Amino acid sequence: MAAKGNLSLLVGGDENVFEKNREFLNQLGSTVIYLGKPGSGHKMKLILNLFLGTIGLAFSESFVLSQKLGFEPRAFVDAFNKTPHKNYFSDVKGPLIAKGDYTPLFTVNMLLKDLTLAENQATRQKVALTAGSLAKQLFTVSVHQGQGEMDFSSIALTIQKLNGIEPVS
Repeated sequence: MAAKGNLSLLVGGDENVFEKNREFLNQLGSTVIYLGKPGSGHKMKLILNLFLGTIGLAFSESFVLSQKLGFEPRAFVDAFNKTPHKNYFSDVKGPLIAKGDYTPLFTVNMLLKDLTLAENQATRQKVALTAGSLAKQLFTVSVHQGQGEMDFSSIALTIQKLNGIEPVS
């Protein structure tokens, strides 16, 4: 995505410095979002990756249930993506999951790091992350299953293994 200039940049820091560098930042990414004080970009990244982890887990559980109910992997993904529930994960990662392709773009290890940092931030703020904590536990299982360097979408593989489903190959 970086090579194609399709990054979303989440920027925190002095607004004057941001404005001086806006043109340069616009060359790096297709979306540049100024979020305020220093550290705000990092915090927003954790929040967005928390969402990505939980939505990936929810999609993967639905994917596995569809398999248990007799649907072919591609049939579930195609049907899902023709509904209002379609999202980035289902549209981009879903077809790859259906093929068993977990070529890394954003690894389980990287997502687990962010889920851990998000959980730490939540603890400091006294916020309960019920779905996020469960996602962190299951991504930890993924690492223990040897998937740390696979794409984070391999959470589907973890859920398949937990449910006795032979992975798609």
